[in-house]
Amino acid sequence: MMGKGSKDAYGLALEGFRAGDPELMAMASGARYQDGTFSLAYLSHPLRVTFPHGEVSCEGLGLTRNEEVLALRYLAGASGLPPRSRWLSFLELPGGPHHYAPFQKEALEPLAEAFAGKPAEFYDAVRAFGGSPYDAGDMGGLLPVYPKLTLAVIVWSSGSAAILFDQVASTYLDTASLYVLGIEAAERLLGRP
Repeated sequence: MMGKGSKDAYGLALEGFRAGDPELMAMASGARYQDGTFSLAYLSHPLRVTFPHGEVSCEGLGLTRNEEVLALRYLAGASGLPPRSRWLSFLELPGGPHHYAPFQKEALEPLAEAFAGKPAEFYDAVRAFGGSPYDAGDMGGLLPVYPKLTLAVIVWSSGSAAILFDQVASTYLDTASLYVLGIEAAERLLGRP
C-alpha cells in the first residue's frame, strides 16, 4: 500500500494538513472542529485529529499508518462537494486503469473469496462499520468511510466483487489515496482487528 514510502507519505500528509485552515477543513469535510481537535466518523467510529500536530486516534479501532495518512489527506483535501450517489469503478478514476490489477488482487479478490455465497456474513460485516444494504450484485452495501465519502461494496455469488466510489470521491482524495482507502476498507470488512 503506502509501503516503504509511508514515512514520506505521512510527512507529506501532515504538511498538507498543517497548511490548511481548520475552520474551512471542518466545513468542507463534514467534521467538527473545537479546541484544536477535529471530530468526525471513520467507518462509524469516532475519529479525532489534533491540529496542528496531526495526531490521529479512533475510538474502538486501532488505526494503521495508512489510515492515519488517509484521515489527514481527507481533512486537508476535502472539497465540500455533496456526495452524488453516482458510482464509479476504480477503472473510471483518473489513472485507475494503471493500478487496477493490484487493486483487484489486494481488495476485490479477498472480498469475493470471503463473502461469495455468504450474505449473512457480508451484511454483518457491513453493519459493523455503520453500513447499510445496497441493491446491487448479489450482495451490496454502502460503507460510510468519512462524513462525505461513502464506498459501495458489491459481491456476486459467482466469486467476484467490486468497490465503487462516489462520483465526487476524487475531489476529496487522489486516486492513489482512494486505492489505499479501498484496500483498508476491504481489510476492515474481512475482520482485520
